[in-house]
Amino acid sequence: MSLPFTYVIGLEVHVELNTQTKMFCRCKNDPFGSEPNSNTCPICTGLPGTLPVPNKEAVRKTVLVGKALGSEIPKFSKWDRKHYFYPDSPRGYQISQYDLPICVGGSIDLLDSEGKVEKTVRFERVHLEDDAGKLLHGDTPGYSQVDLNRAGVPLIEMVSKPDMSSPEEARRFMQELRLLVRTLGVSEADMEKGQMRCDANVSIKFTHEGQEVWSPITEIKNVNSTRGVERSLTVEAQRLYDEWIAGGPVRTRKNKLTAGWNEDTQTVNVQRAKEEANDYRYFPEPDIPPLMVYEVPELHPDAQTVPELPNQRRLRYFGYGLLSADIEVFLNDAERLARFEALVALDESKAKGSSNWLINAPTCLALPDADIITLVDLAANGQLAFAKVKPKLEQIAIEREREGDIKSILSRLDLLQVHDAAVVQSAIEEVLVEQATAVAQYRAGETKVLGFLTGQVLQKSRGKAIAALAQEAMIQALNK
Repeated sequence: MSLPFTYVIGLEVHVELNTQTKMFCRCKNDPFGSEPNSNTCPICTGLPGTLPVPNKEAVRKTVLVGKALGSEIPKFSKWDRKHYFYPDSPRGYQISQYDLPICVGGSIDLLDSEGKVEKTVRFERVHLEDDAGKLLHGDTPGYSQVDLNRAGVPLIEMVSKPDMSSPEEARRFMQELRLLVRTLGVSEADMEKGQMRCDANVSIKFTHEGQEVWSPITEIKNVNSTRGVERSLTVEAQRLYDEWIAGGPVRTRKNKLTAGWNEDTQTVNVQRAKEEANDYRYFPEPDIPPLMVYEVPELHPDAQTVPELPNQRRLRYFGYGLLSADIEVFLNDAERLARFEALVALDESKAKGSSNWLINAPTCLALPDADIITLVDLAANGQLAFAKVKPKLEQIAIEREREGDIKSILSRLDLLQVHDAAVVQSAIEEVLVEQATAVAQYRAGETKVLGFLTGQVLQKSRGKAIAALAQEAMIQALNK
């Protein structure tokens, strides 16, 4: 169903970096697994007279992200104070980056199911800052508690351009970013734990009485799931359109709104007008000198090794003949991905067969790599029926620990198919006589009857024929 309006979507994605310590102090970076307020110090609690010292590893990981995105890494960037009052921000300001971030520009491609670029989403910037603490509600009615374990945790903000034109694209973009930062090893990006969060910006445009109309931009704050991003954008865009059609407040695109997303009720709650840059009273952070990554060998962009990125891996896997859905399973399952790469390294020609076993019979992960390759070979040769072996894989793995030869285990469990050439040849001779009409049709060019004739041979062979070999022998007999 076509919509009466067009989406204009840009996302601001916040990702907590998995450094050992916080951004500007040496407190442990463990906001989720520690007792509340156990990882704090005078610096991250904002006490007067303290001096922040940037975390070199957090800077390095931000440079690595920028390099993977193809961003420009300026030779000079700086820190700024961004002022706002939240109960979980003890300093009353955030140490962030305003006009001179670490990474400028860059992009990421969304591929279709055939590996072609479907959409390129560009980035305005990627900058580094520190996170706020966390408010805990509900333990005592009428009160909230503050946990500052998260205050000061390194946080990158990845700001896209408004290049997305549907909520579904925004969801895919979020999934792709999550996969990217996990591949780079800079964050676990667990959205349930708040390690990755999104401020989703949406406006709509449409034509009314011959005039192009733009709605205000709504920023939906702190959405913590990819599905929530998609759903909140859908709901808010429709609300903006319905409000305008109903003759609601006259607003222009300059009127920016801040809203929250309620996952339980699936509603967007407009909260206030969006702050402008001057509301934050940005000014250079006086306690931290400018950042010049090219002058520090460990931070230099050329010193960062970018691993094979998800899209590069997708294209390689398409070359093996893998389906798009199977590729996504590997990319999002570290254990299966590692085993598939090990199997490809062992025998690249069997990549497709290895993929089939790992995707459709993941219990084979309990077997050594060489045994999985053996299963691939036996199945390809028709000596193994996948449907018979799959339910037995757990038992096979247990017995494999006691007995070294997987073929003997398969044979003892009656899972290897036997091919008796003499029995097959005798069955073929009987079929040639009994199915004279089908034989004549094949020899007249109706090759579709080959399957029927081979099936007759398999029936007469009573379990002593491998289908592929029986069909090959049948073709030879028919062509005499």
